Amino acid sequence: MARNGFFTGLDIGTSTIKVLVAEYIDGQMNVIGVSNVKSAGVKDGIIVNIDVAANAIKAALAQAEEKAGIRIDKVNVGLPANLLQIEPTQGMIPVTTNSQEITDVDVENVVKSALTKSMTPEREVISFIPEEFVVDGFQGIKDPRGMMGIRLEMRGLLYTGPRTILHNLRKTVERAGVQVENIVISPLALTRSILNEGEKEFGATVIDLGGGQTTVAVMRGQELQYTNIYQEGGDYITKDISKVLTTSQSIAENLKFNYGVAYPQQATDKEKFTVEVIGESNPVEVTERYLSEVIAARLRQIFTRVKQDLERTRALELPGGVVLVGGGAILPGITELAQEIFGVNTKLYVPNQIGIRNPSFAHVISIVEYVGGLDEVEKLAQVAVNGEADLRQKPVDIPVTSKRPALAPNVPKVVAQEPQGEENVLEDTPVYVATDDEEPKTKIGERIRGIFGSMFE
Repeated sequence: MARNGFFTGLDIGTSTIKVLVAEYIDGQMNVIGVSNVKSAGVKDGIIVNIDVAANAIKAALAQAEEKAGIRIDKVNVGLPANLLQIEPTQGMIPVTTNSQEITDVDVENVVKSALTKSMTPEREVISFIPEEFVVDGFQGIKDPRGMMGIRLEMRGLLYTGPRTILHNLRKTVERAGVQVENIVISPLALTRSILNEGEKEFGATVIDLGGGQTTVAVMRGQELQYTNIYQEGGDYITKDISKVLTTSQSIAENLKFNYGVAYPQQATDKEKFTVEVIGESNPVEVTERYLSEVIAARLRQIFTRVKQDLERTRALELPGGVVLVGGGAILPGITELAQEIFGVNTKLYVPNQIGIRNPSFAHVISIVEYVGGLDEVEKLAQVAVNGEADLRQKPVDIPVTSKRPALAPNVPKVVAQEPQGEENVLEDTPVYVATDDEEPKTKIGERIRGIFGSMFE
């Protein structure tokens, strides 16, 4: 159940930086302030210049504060799936209280015992999601507090990321003048936010078309089971248009904004417009259909690469199909194009919040919904993660003296590589794959279209 209070989400994207301030009252989220500014110091979703990025974040925070009428002193920051690793892990502790009644402290301690999982020094724990507690052998317990027992065990999912990326993220946000309350894994929050209960349980694929990259996330059984990043994003359609028509990128962006169609079958040769071409004294006439062919070529390339990986993991067999989201998903006809390529049911997700009914705001909304919707046990787990810097950054193996078999399968990490063969098939036992695609970049583009509601400059 959502907690009452104010929550601020920060989405640091390649093209834009968004801040959303919301107030939760009796479980209802009310957006009271939002901002959207041009990004800087960010490349492919990763901060590459701390000072420049911090200044852009400051501008976004100032806009959001003005609209919300409150001062922002802490934020929940979205983290992209770059080099994300997801592993099942477990912990066990004896219950030491005289009454042997399990308390909040016991829950925190059993989470800390799970954080002792060995990993390389360059990685850091981002988050831990408890899945099941076991009290004296009794399994399937979601909240053990108040129960009596001698031994408390827990299994869950451990999310880790590169320490360098996490350090730069925290440093940048702090330099912008605010504190990091939580680091939220973007694909996890996004899938939880935009998928309905049936899609979360039986399985669906979310494709987020951002400015600098495209992120794919598969959820099934209420768990994030697969993520992959393709370093082709919304900015590259603009570059394609600029190159093909020999015009400036600002003009190319305007063409995409005003005339872009993702599915050529929906475009027409009758609709024409003039384009200022470099080296020509007079504007050149271009048809809507020709522009659509340029846009569709890049989108087809991205979707085809995504399809190949989804077929390897059998994700396209999941009944929930494909859900499109992100700034690049606003182009008219993109749902039809994606459905033609993937061959499964495809839909576009549009947030229902007044004033931000646009797929490009789904990320920042999902960050706030995620932290606002954490239950008490999940909150205790996150407090344990945030409060144990040594465990997060340099955990060591601590033997667990339990005769019970492991509560979760020992699934090896898979990172920064393409899925291969049958190893990453989504079968009954979840396979946790986190990859950062390293193939050469291509070109695609981002789009923000007014037909989906008010946009923020």
